[in-house]
Amino acid sequence: MRQWRAIWLGTILAAGLWSAPAMAERLEGELDGAEREWFILREDGDASATFTDMGGGDFHIDIVGFVDPDGRRSRDSLSISMALKDGEVAHYDILNLIGTSAMPPVYTSEGTDVRLILDTFAVEGGVARVVGNVKGTLALQEALGEEPNLEEGIEIAVTFDVTASRIEY
Repeated sequence: MRQWRAIWLGTILAAGLWSAPAMAERLEGELDGAEREWFILREDGDASATFTDMGGGDFHIDIVGFVDPDGRRSRDSLSISMALKDGEVAHYDILNLIGTSAMPPVYTSEGTDVRLILDTFAVEGGVARVVGNVKGTLALQEALGEEPNLEEGIEIAVTFDVTASRIEY
């Protein structure tokens, strides 16, 4: 699933689907000791914050925040992906892209003590409000197939309050 997610994110970024925001939201907090903000971008029905209703109370949520409100640069973007089962977070992945694609090198939550707390997930029609925070240490993964290195990690403390758009298949 991790490789599928990297390919999906890379395709979205490479295609430039979020080239200019019609409306932008932010994720804010600290990354590696520096105050940072990322923008959620929307254009022509496409959004960088989405959710999918898997049925039976299960949801998948993807949030990609960009440092540039025009969204053309993937470098330094922040990706938060989570799966909900019966309203509870069942799984999550956090990525900070440090290269020009969704492929390593990246900072990742895989194998770390990063905690994601979801305060609100409320669906109304085709949108959902997603509120929470992420805190811990992201590990550096230098290449695909390599284990992330926590010794080369960076601290993250980020809050988010975004509106995610529904994806229908």
